[in-house]
Amino acid sequence: MDRPNILIMYTDQQRWDALGASGNPHIRTPHLDRLAEGGCLFENAFCNNPVCMPSRQSMLSGRYPSVLGATTNGVEMDPDMPTLMTILRPYGYHTANLGKLHFKNHSNRDHREPHPAYGFDTLILSDEPGCYDDAYIKWVAEHDPAMVEKCRCAVPPAWQGPPVKAHGRETTEPYVFEGPEELTHTAFVAEETIGFLRRHQGDRFFAIAGFYAPHAPINPPARFVDWYDPATMPLPKRNPGEDRYHLTDDQWRQVKAYYYALVSHIDDQVGRILTALDELGLRERTIVIFTADHGEHLGDHGITAKGPFGYDSCVHVPLIVSWPGRVAAGGRRTELVEAVDLAPMILDFCGVQIPPFMQGASVRPLLGEAGAPRPYKPRRSVFIEFRTPFGRSYKTIRTHDYKYCATNGAEEWLFDLREDPDELRNLARDPARSDLLTEARAELLRRWFDVENQYPRLTGAY
Repeated sequence: MDRPNILIMYTDQQRWDALGASGNPHIRTPHLDRLAEGGCLFENAFCNNPVCMPSRQSMLSGRYPSVLGATTNGVEMDPDMPTLMTILRPYGYHTANLGKLHFKNHSNRDHREPHPAYGFDTLILSDEPGCYDDAYIKWVAEHDPAMVEKCRCAVPPAWQGPPVKAHGRETTEPYVFEGPEELTHTAFVAEETIGFLRRHQGDRFFAIAGFYAPHAPINPPARFVDWYDPATMPLPKRNPGEDRYHLTDDQWRQVKAYYYALVSHIDDQVGRILTALDELGLRERTIVIFTADHGEHLGDHGITAKGPFGYDSCVHVPLIVSWPGRVAAGGRRTELVEAVDLAPMILDFCGVQIPPFMQGASVRPLLGEAGAPRPYKPRRSVFIEFRTPFGRSYKTIRTHDYKYCATNGAEEWLFDLREDPDELRNLARDPARSDLLTEARAELLRRWFDVENQYPRLTGAY
């Protein structure tokens, strides 16, 4: 068969509603909106873990984080773990990651050292936007050595070496990128992706454009900051007194404006990549997937960043699938989709058997292909998990109607999403909602068994 190319454009910490196509009137994302118009937008896509490393490992392996043994940041990917990359390579795919991957810890290692391949034929790696001497900083130095220091950013909190730069890197500390717009980390990912497409336009490829943005530091180029008036930004969704940062309303509006500006910069670079696909004659042969590893609270519930609790602001992610002539244009699906469903879907489109150890379900039947309809069993709920080894553990389920979270500390949260879509009223202790609590507990237990690792298989009766 004529197997398609695969291009995943993978952002970091992007909320599901940080897209014009999702119905947000305050953000400008024209290129992603057109991508959605020409393909399918999944309105209810969720990651299976609300922080970077386990979410990324889970999505690219099709297994739940607990099965991988990675339920929080700091647990590195097993180089021998089967992934999309290792499964597709024997079928003639050249595999590549350009930009962020984050399978290994990055805060305390020398980024000049070679990195495990993890099944990639091409690995141009930069897990942070300017605080390490990695491929991004080398790229900036090649373009304009005088701009290196202007393109650097502060180191992450886990860093134990000397500080790199004084700028803050929290969501609540937005600032304008000091270097030229064409030398941002986002531009680096786009340029490396376009270069890869040009070099491999005659090959069959599986490639990931690993954008770091809009993860903090929130430092968009000035041109995109000028697109937004903070005074028009809506305030975070929170209860009175929920604000650990003690920001004013104007400060919160500025945070949102800068975050949206950073997303618009991503959108601009996505437009460059899509134009390159068209110019190289690759668009009709390439499935383009746009998604994020997790969301960003952005002040909702009085918090920022991500994890560990499963509020929608952190676990509800954008998901667009586009393939001209094959995926029906203008599709909008409301079915519940998990990140573990993407690997089976990709293998399904590539004509490759889905291994039984993959725990997701291909959503290809939802994409409106011509021909006989294929069977699809909708999910009743999505499953989200987070655990610090020998520490706090959270298990969350989300249906169309409610969300329920339980911890190993006997805490519970229950939200009726029909009445309270912003998740502001915890009903777990409301006697009048005991029936819903019982139903939610039973669904969590059912999904917990569903997620549990079934390996190793029996090799005999005993």
